[in-house]
Amino acid sequence: MEREARIVGATIPINTAESNIIDTTWAAAVGLKTPAALEANTVIGFKVAESQDGTFLPLYDEDNALVEATVILNAARAYALPDKLFAWPYFKLWTQAAGVDVNQAAARTFVVTLKS
Repeated sequence: MEREARIVGATIPINTAESNIIDTTWAAAVGLKTPAALEANTVIGFKVAESQDGTFLPLYDEDNALVEATVILNAARAYALPDKLFAWPYFKLWTQAAGVDVNQAAARTFVVTLKS
């Protein structure tokens, strides 16, 4: 059995903290590559929804803690995405610190790997 992989871009526009919508209705999001620069004190969180037109809310775990990907700032790195995203068909990357938006001073493009 062969797994299909697809690479998609997720861009957080300048002066905002959320990326475009990432559609995982056909595959799971499993990997993330970060850009070489992000604003200081940034943590990658996730906002999820049941539909593309739905209300995107921060993703929490069963202990009521924000689900985050801790990233090294100012260095392009590759990370595995948390399995908590598997439950949701749509998500956005969210640059934040303690649940508060961290707007980016420039457009930031991430690479997301999806696998079916």
